[in-house]
Amino acid sequence: MKRFQELLMKDIGWKLLSVAIAAVMWFMVINITQPVDTRGYSRPLVLENMDTLTRRGLTLGNGEELRNMKISVKIKAQRTALDRLNQSAEWIKASLDLSALENAVNGDTVSIPVEVAMTGGGAGYDIVSKAPTAVEAVVETLMSKQMPVDIVVNGELPEGVYLSEPQISGEKITVSGPASLVKRVAAVRAFVSVEDVQKAEPLRVRVAAYDANGEGVRGVTINTAEVTVSYTMHGAKQVPVMVDITGVPAAGHKIGEVTSSPQSVELIGTNEALDKITALQLESIDISGRTLTLTRNYRLADYLPEGVRVKEGTEENVRIVVEIGQQESREVILQPEQLEILGQEDGLEYRLENGVTLIVSGEQEALDALQPETLHGTVNAAGLSEGTHTAIVHVELPEGLTAGLTYANISISAAAAEEPPEQQDEPAGEE
Repeated sequence: MKRFQELLMKDIGWKLLSVAIAAVMWFMVINITQPVDTRGYSRPLVLENMDTLTRRGLTLGNGEELRNMKISVKIKAQRTALDRLNQSAEWIKASLDLSALENAVNGDTVSIPVEVAMTGGGAGYDIVSKAPTAVEAVVETLMSKQMPVDIVVNGELPEGVYLSEPQISGEKITVSGPASLVKRVAAVRAFVSVEDVQKAEPLRVRVAAYDANGEGVRGVTINTAEVTVSYTMHGAKQVPVMVDITGVPAAGHKIGEVTSSPQSVELIGTNEALDKITALQLESIDISGRTLTLTRNYRLADYLPEGVRVKEGTEENVRIVVEIGQQESREVILQPEQLEILGQEDGLEYRLENGVTLIVSGEQEALDALQPETLHGTVNAAGLSEGTHTAIVHVELPEGLTAGLTYANISISAAAAEEPPEQQDEPAGEE
């Protein structure tokens, strides 16, 4: 043992110097082959423990801003380790612990420190700095409301082609988020193109929230990211508005002119549904015992079958005015030959079923001078297809006379094909 101690202590100074030199050289080799470096990284801010607010009916008023925030982080490690980190930056996690807001109330603004941690890559990484080191969280009341989905069709449809009302899966959806943002939401919209809707196939479209100026509202949550939309191709048809006048006015009074505004409406629907409509029959008007002019307003949608609607941009209501006064009136019959059919198309035959009865009102002298056989009326058949239709008759009357609405029945059929003339046998020639 003594021998060993003597050997250990002999030239101890030189031995310690040798160890120091070896250590320095070892560190130099390590630093040359595995140098230490510092690099910067940018990571999104993760919000944790949001239920600290939501379970109390609160949320973050600036949540969208915080979720989009990038945290700058500087990491110190050996270069080879940093090279691995460059390929797996998700090992760096920047988070905000919202449990710090446990006692916060609506309207509070609280500064919360940003936490940065290494979730992978093993040891050897040193977090040098982070920026920002803390952020402000704005606490607001959590609000939600249900809204319908508005479908916007981009593009122009071909002439004469119309779309049905859209069939939407989940027509009402829920918008939730900070009260200040949810109150801004004026509409939830989805956009489709004309080309897509004409394919007559269900479409999956994304929905988004918009304010009253058409600007997108970010920071709110929509419970359904997409909806399914489908359309049916529709056609159009012009039909007259008809109303029956029932009853008799008070003694000494007569029905004057009956006017309809508009006189006809353009309807949109499937061809099958439109073919069944020859006129729009409104609820009858009872004038029993009346001495004054009567006005009645009708909402057209109340008289349309399911799947048929009034063309957009046209009148959705009709106004019927029944004039009642002490003027004399006279019943006049117009024969079919006194009526001219306008708007006839080649290849179709048009025929009036019968004459029409016209109630003409005015001064007695003018009524007595009226010669029914000289009257001329027109019926507009433009756009009508094969079948039987009811159309308004317009009659030219002498000045001072008026007439109520009257209608004529028009039968339209395909024109019969003309048969070629018979060929006569030529006499045989003499040989």
